[in-house]
Amino acid sequence: MADISALFTSTEEQISPVDAAVTGRFPEWLQGSFLRLGPGKFDIGDFVMNHWFDGYAVLYKFDIQKGKVTFTKRFLQSDAYKKAVAVGRPVFTEFGTKSYPDPCKNLFSRMMSSLIPDLTDNDAINVFTLEDAVYVATESNYLRRIEVESLATREKVDMTKLVGVNLASSHTYQDSQGSYYSMGTSLMSGPKYHIIRTPAAASGKAQDALSKAAVLVTIPSSWKTSMSYYHSFGMSENYIVFIEQPLIINSMKLVTAQVKGRCMRDCMTWSPEEQNKFYVVDKWSGQVLPIKYKSKKAFFLFHHINTYEEAGQLVVDVVAFDSPDIIDKLFLKKLRNNEMDAKDPGCGRRFVLPLPREKPDFPSGVNLVTLKTKATAKKVGDIIELMPQSLSEPGYELPTISRNIFGKKYRYYYCAGMYDPGPFRNSLIKVDVETGDVKTWRENEHTYPGEVQFVPCPGSASEDDGILLATVTDVRKGEPDFLLVLDAKSFTEVARAEVTVHIPNVIHGLFLPSS
Repeated sequence: MADISALFTSTEEQISPVDAAVTGRFPEWLQGSFLRLGPGKFDIGDFVMNHWFDGYAVLYKFDIQKGKVTFTKRFLQSDAYKKAVAVGRPVFTEFGTKSYPDPCKNLFSRMMSSLIPDLTDNDAINVFTLEDAVYVATESNYLRRIEVESLATREKVDMTKLVGVNLASSHTYQDSQGSYYSMGTSLMSGPKYHIIRTPAAASGKAQDALSKAAVLVTIPSSWKTSMSYYHSFGMSENYIVFIEQPLIINSMKLVTAQVKGRCMRDCMTWSPEEQNKFYVVDKWSGQVLPIKYKSKKAFFLFHHINTYEEAGQLVVDVVAFDSPDIIDKLFLKKLRNNEMDAKDPGCGRRFVLPLPREKPDFPSGVNLVTLKTKATAKKVGDIIELMPQSLSEPGYELPTISRNIFGKKYRYYYCAGMYDPGPFRNSLIKVDVETGDVKTWRENEHTYPGEVQFVPCPGSASEDDGILLATVTDVRKGEPDFLLVLDAKSFTEVARAEVTVHIPNVIHGLFLPSS
């Protein structure tokens, strides 16, 4: 088994474009930028961040033009990054690393920060488009705009000032009508979750769209002084699904994290005796459906795969774990010691929720699911109790589908096995949700592919008529890292572009076609 510790070394910038060595042939129609984001700098002088999520954000991209490929890489110039570099330690609370006093602040400013803590703008988790702009995000209230051409960092957007949320999902989705949806949590008057809708701007300008952002619906937390941790949510053509999971954040601990010397993970408790609650929101009215959907067994999730409606039911596919142990596996000391066990791997699971009819009274004690699936939904008292179907063998994360069928009935999703010690280690996989068949791509035990992006062929006639882009990091010294191009239908290699500079192990990305 290869040593994974090399995946978690700090990277360096590569501001001047490097030419990649191309083997195979890139499709002539594939022109644009493959942009990736994630934690990239863990060592600040002698100080080492505690958790993979805490690494300061690095952006990199492969520019693809007429078969020629170049590579560039830059650190996000966040306030968190610049201050950490200046003082040699983090001055904002991160996921697994506590903050330290900012020597640049006077005593009064430090006292105010302890009362109203500044949250990190280390936007290392996700990258997305909104109208004419590209933004990066973490799970605080801050977004950052970036310039794709230069990877330069631009203005900071404070979601607290826009819509009053203190924390936010790093995932933002656009629907077929052009509106953008995100989620946030407010803390000041008791924890509440908010679905945020940002309508498309007539001008096509991101600033104009953000000025119209508004809360569509507010959902009170199930706990008076705590709230659920969440990373994403589901969205079909007519509904939004929020799963309140029992990884619970104590809001008082979070608010006092700086003064008490806590990180965000210290504020979380796993309570498996609680059931996951599924809140279903009508996108058009903003109303929460008056049905209590709960899972029979607790589970943890980062990512929704896809959500769609069929035959009066809502299909909710997620990558789920039995516990949040994956979070604690990602502490840097463990990763740099090459520790990664096989317990509790992620797996695609399908939940099916019966939607209310004219008469919302469901019969008790019978399976309400009429679709061809092993997932069940049964009424127990006033609750619809949900049991999922597993969609494949476990051992993967970072699900991707074709954006053409987002929110609609679909057949395929793609994931990365990464460093999970299970059957999909070092692999990319394609899961057929209709047949259960799984295709894999794997180079060798030393190469680790990350999240894939699906790019449809021009005029594509089928869901998997396109190519997949993934970056691959080789942990051996002297071996090149590369951009991999796969045929999505056959799951075979079409081409690759190798570089002799380090491609860091990051999280999310997107492909931006040339205009």
